[in-house]
Amino acid sequence: MKVAPDLNVGYIVGAGDDVPLSLVNLGINVHSLSPGDLATGDLSRFDAIVLGVRAYAVRDDLKTNNGRILDYAKHGGVVIVQYNTPEYDHNYGPYPYKMGPNPEEVTDERSTMAILEPANAVFTWPNKITSKDFDNWVEERGSKFLQSWDNNYQPLLETHDAGQDPQKGGLVYAKYGKGVYIYNAYAFYRQMPEGVPGAYRLFANMISLGKSPQLASTQSGKQRAAVDKPRQ
Repeated sequence: MKVAPDLNVGYIVGAGDDVPLSLVNLGINVHSLSPGDLATGDLSRFDAIVLGVRAYAVRDDLKTNNGRILDYAKHGGVVIVQYNTPEYDHNYGPYPYKMGPNPEEVTDERSTMAILEPANAVFTWPNKITSKDFDNWVEERGSKFLQSWDNNYQPLLETHDAGQDPQKGGLVYAKYGKGVYIYNAYAFYRQMPEGVPGAYRLFANMISLGKSPQLASTQSGKQRAAVDKPRQ
């Protein structure tokens, strides 16, 4: 598994998950963002900012300072929002979207996965993502899928339970200014503590986006060769 070198990741802890520890175990620098950091801190020092599960349900300071998160993305940052409950359904993203009061979930961890945009950097750098990366997931695929979204968002994956309509709102990607904004409903917070290789590889690609060849052309000096990181 590869990650971009020298990554600094800001993490907005939500209701609690072990994703930060999983990233630290890869040798990634992870900084837990306090209310003070969100209000006045220098967010530009981070290559990516990750929002923990249900962050909008438990962090009023995040709601208050949401504009700073969007400004960070606009100026070249990468924002990754992990699954949130309908508290998130207030257009906190850079473009409109709708989750709805009873958002969809996909509970079959073996459900077929379709990669809708295989050329997107999320699937190409630094790890090549294929359908095999969705093997051996545990408990579920994900929860709180978006129902609809503005055309500026690009759905990247599709899956569904038996008898359920196809769900494309689990991983949506938007370019915003010089940066990227992602909403992710997939249960990385369950997969990574269990050591699921494909989940690690895909999450590594997301936090590496700011240094990917696709984005580095607009961010001078950020592109460097990816490095191998054994899971610990």
